[in-house]
Amino acid sequence: TNREVVIAGVAAVAVASAALWYCFKESYYTYVPLSYQYRPGTMTGYFSKVLAKHAKRRRRHRPIRVYMDGCFDMMHYGHANALRQAASLGDELVVGLIPDREILRCKGPPLLDEDERLELVESVKWVDEVLTGVPYDLTPEFVEELFTKHRIDYVIHGDDPCILPDGTDAYAYAKKSGRFRLIKRTEGVSTTDIVGRMLMCSRNNSRFVKPETRDLTKAFSMGTEATAAFSSDNDSDDGVTSPMDGEPNEKPTNAPGGAATPVEGVTPRKAAGVGVESRPVTVSRFMPTSRRIVQFSSGKVAPPGSRIVYIDGAFDLFHVGHVEILKAARQEGDFLLVGVHTDEDVTKRRGAHLPIMELHERALSVLACRYTDEVIIGAPSVITEDLLTTFNISMVVRGTMHEINDRTAASEDERYSMPSERGMLKYLNSPSSMTSAQLIQRIVKNREQFENRQEKKKASEKEYYLNDKAYVAEI
Repeated sequence: TNREVVIAGVAAVAVASAALWYCFKESYYTYVPLSYQYRPGTMTGYFSKVLAKHAKRRRRHRPIRVYMDGCFDMMHYGHANALRQAASLGDELVVGLIPDREILRCKGPPLLDEDERLELVESVKWVDEVLTGVPYDLTPEFVEELFTKHRIDYVIHGDDPCILPDGTDAYAYAKKSGRFRLIKRTEGVSTTDIVGRMLMCSRNNSRFVKPETRDLTKAFSMGTEATAAFSSDNDSDDGVTSPMDGEPNEKPTNAPGGAATPVEGVTPRKAAGVGVESRPVTVSRFMPTSRRIVQFSSGKVAPPGSRIVYIDGAFDLFHVGHVEILKAARQEGDFLLVGVHTDEDVTKRRGAHLPIMELHERALSVLACRYTDEVIIGAPSVITEDLLTTFNISMVVRGTMHEINDRTAASEDERYSMPSERGMLKYLNSPSSMTSAQLIQRIVKNREQFENRQEKKKASEKEYYLNDKAYVAEI
């Protein structure tokens, strides 16, 4: 009867269920490790571990590739930190280097040429691949090429605006595609700010605290007309230190470090007159933290018996000359230790207007270089036996291209007398003739163009800094 059939079916299902439960139970206790057998919260841990292993295997075969483009004119620590954050969002970081013609079209003249910028980007330890000749504006066609040809998963950019000449967002299509990731812009530095520092050979930090110096740096940070009035008021018969030759005039400067004096070779702009409307400006201030240094540090320790090579210097306005000499020094041993001199030591040797970048800014730029293993922040300018012994240094190297304006500072013979006496000093032929003074000279020769560039930058960012800027957590 139908009733008997139903009863038989239910009984069969019950028996089958019991058999399946028994088999599952035996398999569970046999194959699942004891530590992951069911207790409150343990099964999720087990499956999380299994999924993590699967994800790791998958990413070995198909790594997550992220893309970040930029001009990277002056490879300062702000650029390096942006690349570090971008690299943390994927397995491989692909950098798009915008060519000179595109920069000139959209922003103004670059300080470094394309080859110099390429070498600097390739030297950053977080970069895996560089694409050259990429467009400034990410058109839908180019973004699709990134996704297909170059297998890019996400496009990365900072939280600062990137506005095209027509006023549109350069990353609009990538955002619309859902494959855009935002990172925090590094506060306290920008290429525009560094150009402003070089224009006036001054920095806004604790060593230059006079109100007039701060006003001057603010003005050049965003290129305002207020600079004209300030420059005119301070134009001068006061002593000036040239950024090219470092030789002072006979009369003393009237500001600490010569910060508020005009630069030789630069014609101050005419005063705009009383009542000139003051434009909104930002001032870049570097705020060093222990976390930032840890983020940049490789955490490497020289293995026992390794050959430790030491090179020291100012490393101001980190450029291709620095990259190439660090690369050459690294090839001399197993571990490269770099000493970065204090601001005071650099000032004594090169003049009151230098360094442009303060100690921690310079140290971070050196730490970001792939050829550097460790950095001594605030290294002594005179190499002592204690320094050599403390860090177990096997060789001290020096490049043949360097900038010296020795007044009261220790002479070069005195600085390297100890390693020389011990037969540990080696001179390396500098592969590049680039110096920090040459970069300043480029700015001086093209001052009007760079001032116009800063005006364009200010106009595009004015609304952002006044109204739209919001907190973004750093990665």
